[in-house]
This record gives sequence, structure tokens and C-alpha cells, in this order.
Amino acid sequence: MRSTLEEPGIYRQEGRDTGSVVGRNGLRARFFGDFEVLYGGEALYLGRNKRAVSLFKYLLARHPHPVSRDSLMGWLWSDSSLRRARWSLNSAVYDLRKTLAGNPVDGDLAGLLLLEAGRYRLPTGVRVSSDVAEFEARRGRGRALEDSGQTGKAVREYEEAVGLYRGEYLIEDLYEDWTIIERERLSSAYLDLLERLAEHYVRRGDIWAGAGLCYRVLEKDPRHEESHRRLMRCYARLGLRERAARQYELCARVLERLGGLEPAAETRDLYRCLLRGEAG
Repeated sequence: MRSTLEEPGIYRQEGRDTGSVVGRNGLRARFFGDFEVLYGGEALYLGRNKRAVSLFKYLLARHPHPVSRDSLMGWLWSDSSLRRARWSLNSAVYDLRKTLAGNPVDGDLAGLLLLEAGRYRLPTGVRVSSDVAEFEARRGRGRALEDSGQTGKAVREYEEAVGLYRGEYLIEDLYEDWTIIERERLSSAYLDLLERLAEHYVRRGDIWAGAGLCYRVLEKDPRHEESHRRLMRCYARLGLRERAARQYELCARVLERLGGLEPAAETRDLYRCLLRGEAG
């Protein structure tokens, strides 16, 4: 494979488009929590150029689809002039290729960045797996199993998916426009899984496990009333009616403080039932 200089700092790979540039192990990208890329189980050094790392994240997140230079400049350098954005992109590509090539692995990692017809991509033969892709796959399999009545198998898939969620999607890029929509989508999916698992555990009588999952939901969304109600019912079933009542009071305070709201009618009705000793 040979490289030709297309623009200052940018190389277009010519020749075979295969996965041999990274040997047999492929790449494993972790987007949940702190970002890292693994090769053969070891984290790659990606350098200190934040825009170069962002460029790599963007390409990995969209693999195997190519990304145009205009899209990259628009997402990563939206506040720069066209000339400045193009120079920044060229510089980021150059730095990233140089940094990747410096990793002690059995392959030419610099060859990971291909430029064809104004579009960047990774070689189609390169195996790229990610925690996000696995999360989505397990969530999808779990939903299909649940719909077919295979609850036990569905729960195992949900548990594996939840275990992959180490933190918010690309948390270090919290204010990057291109990460916002995906972060919200994955956060909502994660909350949905926690709710499904909590409901399952409570239904099978594992009250404390269900309650623990409710608190994990509330850590992300303190105003999630269904989780407050489920906790109230959990405590009532355990005979802890004072704690159930305190959960309602906490719910009311949180809703007032964070949104100037009051609990929904369903939550108030449950509280009144608790006071009469009818709930649980």
C-alpha cells in the first residue's frame, strides 16, 4: 500500500482496502463513560490533540459509513471560517495518523484513515465493535424475547446491556453538538431497561433488588414519578410504611424544587392509600 499527499497534512490511502492494518484483533470502542479504544485488550494511546481524538470518535461512531469533510468541519469546527476549519481538519488528521502509528501493535494503524472522493472512513475490512452496538443488540434481543414470553432470557439480556452502561455517552464531550442527540437517546434506552428490570424483580418478589434499580433511575431522573411510586409500593410490601410515606414526601419536594410541580393524581392516590393502610 502506498500513500500520496492530497492536501497538506492529509494522506489518501491507495491500494487494497482490507482490515490487515490492525491485524486480527480489530478495535473495540468504548463510548459509555470515559472514551477509549482497545486493540487486543489494550487501550490505544490517542494523543492530546482533542480535535484529533474527536475526529476518531466521530469516524468510529459512524463506521462503516463514510463521513464527508464538510460534515466533519461543520460538526467539529462550526465556529470557524471555512479556510480555518479545513486547516484544522488537515492538522487533526495528520496528528491522529502520527499518534496511531506510534502505538506498538502488529499493524499499520496510520492506515485506518482513508480519504476517498472527499469522504473519510475506516477500511471496510477492519472489525470495529463497541459497547454502544452491543448495548443496542442486547436490548433488541431482550425486547424480542420479552415479546415472545421468554422473560427469563430477556432479563439476562437486559442485565448484560445495563452492565455495559458505564456512564453517559461520551461524557467528556458533554457540550459537543454532535453527541447530544445520541446521548439522550441512549440515556432514555438505559432508563427503560432499568424500569423493566425493576418491574420484573418486584413481580418475582425480589423487592430490594427492584428498589435498588428504582434508585438508579432516580439518580438520572429525580422527577421520575413511576420510580417514586414503585419505591412506595416496595416499602409498603416490606411493611415499612413510614419509609413509603417519606418517599412520597421526597417525591413532592423534588418535583416542587426542580419544576414547580406537584405529584400526579396517581401518586397522591397511592399516598392516601398508604396512610389508610390499604396499599402494598
